[in-house]
Amino acid sequence: MASPSVFLRVYATLTISLVGVNNSSTVSQYTPSEFERKMYYNGITGEGGPALVYRSDCLTTPFLKPNGRHAHLAVKSMRGVSKTSLSSVWSTVGPKVCELITAGGIKWSSIDVVRFFTHGPPGEEELGSLGPAVIWVGVIPNSTSSDTAHDVSQEILKLLQDHGVEDAVVEWRESVVRRLLDVI
Repeated sequence: MASPSVFLRVYATLTISLVGVNNSSTVSQYTPSEFERKMYYNGITGEGGPALVYRSDCLTTPFLKPNGRHAHLAVKSMRGVSKTSLSSVWSTVGPKVCELITAGGIKWSSIDVVRFFTHGPPGEEELGSLGPAVIWVGVIPNSTSSDTAHDVSQEILKLLQDHGVEDAVVEWRESVVRRLLDVI
């Protein structure tokens, strides 16, 4: 049997090695879980929805994985943003949002303004809720990190705040524009 001092030295070496491994694969606090990435926009398209890259309210509004015997995965649909503080200033801030995203070196494919309605469970549709106005940024797949999206989102939120918009969020998704018809 090894002496306690030998055991402690091996344990200390193993611990240091494990800490080194964890540090090299640190995940940003802004990176959604794989479940959230794939399921956050459930219902938006027939394929489950686009992949979430980042959302500015991720630290204050958690997206929890349903559990339990009768777990319900939320289904979302899109709505317009009329009668919101964002809609009243979008013609002014919209071009500036585009400039901020472009200045951040983002390879974006679309910028939309939407609200998401989250439907209640079957039989309890009245429990559905309409979310805040969202600046919904589409980026080329695998081109933007959640940290980069966070940094640019902070600039966008500051711009919105300067124009009196306090109740909007910025969400980033992977998106590719596809032409349906070529003009001849």
